Amino acid sequence: MSKKNLTAQDSEFIDPNSPDFPETAEPELDPSTKKVLSSISEKKDTITQEETTSMDTKEMKLSGFDLKNLTRKHKIIAGVAILTLVLLSILGTLSVYAYGVASQMKQQALESTQVGKEAYDLFKTQNLPATQEKVAEINTRLDDITTTYQKLSFMSYIPFANRYYSDGLHGLAAADAGLTAATKALNAVSPYADVLGFSGDQPFQGGTTEDRVKIILETLEKISPELDSIGEDLRIVGSELAQIDPNHYPEKVGDIEVRAMIEQAQELAAGASTSLTEYRPVLQQLPSVAGANGETKKYLVLFQNDNELRPTGGFLTAYAIINITDGKVEAEKSDDIYELDQKFTKTEPIPEELGRYLTTERYWNLRDMNISPDFKESMDKFYESYTGIKGEPDNIDGIIAVDTHFLTSLMKVLGPVEVPGYGTFSAENDPRCDCPEIIYVLSEIITKPTPYLRDDRKGILGPLMRALLSKAYAAPKQLWPELFAEGFASIAGRNVQFYFLDEDHQAAAELAQAAGRMTPPKNGEDFLAIVNANLGGAKSNLFVTYDVEQVVSAPVNGRIEKTVEITYKNPRRADNCSLEAGLLCLNSTLRDWTRLYIPQGAELVEATGFNEEARVYDENGFTVIDGFFILEPLGTAKLSFTYTVPYENEEEYVGKVWKQGGLETFDVLFDVTGGQELVTVDKDITYTTPF
Repeated sequence: MSKKNLTAQDSEFIDPNSPDFPETAEPELDPSTKKVLSSISEKKDTITQEETTSMDTKEMKLSGFDLKNLTRKHKIIAGVAILTLVLLSILGTLSVYAYGVASQMKQQALESTQVGKEAYDLFKTQNLPATQEKVAEINTRLDDITTTYQKLSFMSYIPFANRYYSDGLHGLAAADAGLTAATKALNAVSPYADVLGFSGDQPFQGGTTEDRVKIILETLEKISPELDSIGEDLRIVGSELAQIDPNHYPEKVGDIEVRAMIEQAQELAAGASTSLTEYRPVLQQLPSVAGANGETKKYLVLFQNDNELRPTGGFLTAYAIINITDGKVEAEKSDDIYELDQKFTKTEPIPEELGRYLTTERYWNLRDMNISPDFKESMDKFYESYTGIKGEPDNIDGIIAVDTHFLTSLMKVLGPVEVPGYGTFSAENDPRCDCPEIIYVLSEIITKPTPYLRDDRKGILGPLMRALLSKAYAAPKQLWPELFAEGFASIAGRNVQFYFLDEDHQAAAELAQAAGRMTPPKNGEDFLAIVNANLGGAKSNLFVTYDVEQVVSAPVNGRIEKTVEITYKNPRRADNCSLEAGLLCLNSTLRDWTRLYIPQGAELVEATGFNEEARVYDENGFTVIDGFFILEPLGTAKLSFTYTVPYENEEEYVGKVWKQGGLETFDVLFDVTGGQELVTVDKDITYTTPF
């Protein structure tokens, strides 16, 4: 903004007689105020003073009263009364003046808010040039508001009022820094507007959509230095707003929730500054992860079939090797996970929990190694075993896991996809399973038994990904925001997870919550992760749903007591899973291994619903409750756990619910000391409520 920086400190020490004191316009007074001032003037003209060495010889006449013979006490009272009258008159005049200035500012603020809404709407429609124009207009309007506000600088000398005047200065300084950050961000991406999917001044003439992706990666590298400057502006926004105490303001003025608005602005400012600081490493590493500057990256892609749920999100059904260069993806190979296990020669005994129902297995196969719900923990084990398998690349840079939810979400945006050699896939509902067609067709290709040997039956992953990416590259830029939104939602829901060998890449993935980690709770908050593993039930998780109820008591002696009840339902009849029938088997008896991860130090009081007594042990900073149950088609199963948790906060309950990969959503009913609230979990959530 083209103005002198305005701060509360500057204003508080300006002498009104100084040339630096802001000029103010003569206020327009109403007739009643003019009458009061005229009366004061007439009374002042009647007061005469004569120099004397004592107050007893001073004569003062006011409105016909002779004050000469008044006592000293009465003279003081009279003087105070006159001074009070004068001050009240001055304050009355200033109040009228301040009201006029405030009314002018209110109108200016309303107009600026409207322009701000227009700028936001233009940004949502990807019209970058018009957004820049609106932001510039807001900047000019903020200059006008600041000039008007300076007319109230006399308030900095008035006790009580100076606090609110200072808050206004902090608010204006925050707005100035925020607009500066927005302007810098828009200017940074403006040269690449059309490439990034915005309406630019010049249409993109650089070639194919793959060329567009390459330029996007280059853009991230070029704007990275500008992030420091933008981050400093956002820090100023947060710092200025933090100096405003919301408790000095009423909760509501009319219909406006004043205090809540201030608190929300402070939270948003602090969050924006923190997010930019934390996510900068992500933006810095993303070009390298995507093979920028011609440096090809090689990744192992695992397809997790979430219809057969496993701890990280699904049974490891198929895999592919892909190469990414400048954002362009090329499939190197793809195959059935069983083919990979055929080449895996290590003979490590299968874990006891898996062997309980996987009775035909003596050794631990690659396809069953995603035993930990923490994706990195599972992939550490998988990669260690994968390394050295003959015929497999020894130079992969990381592992990417995707499930059917991710593939379906992309197809909903892109429309039907033709996969050469396999047919057309779509996200439309298929009545044969009451599920997206892609899921049913994939199940037929992958799992349906046949009387003949089917070559490459699970090699579909590579061709399917290639077809999806080709359609995404060819998609009009208007679809890009929706594609990005689906991608981010899939990452947040652990339907896509990343594991990198490079430490910086892995750290960036964890920072972006894209690495599928499960970390112990901090700051004494509660925690719950429900981890299910289908160890024999066909693809019944396609139909199984569950909901959760948590009943929480107030803390007593540093602990809370909780009861967690999980209700599982399978509303579909069983399929004919006989091999002789040769039919597609999707729904069958579910044999489930269930684990609850709760804060370390929790103590189990009672557990019901498992086939046997629950096991309790510690793992990676958690206490774990572990057991097995069976759910029949058209059946219901209920698990209930009562336990106590270390908890010191006596004012409010703060609990985190961790979402397992492979799930779409589930509902949690929180009942905290009698108050109930239903929450839908589609990603990790933190729930807070007073006791």
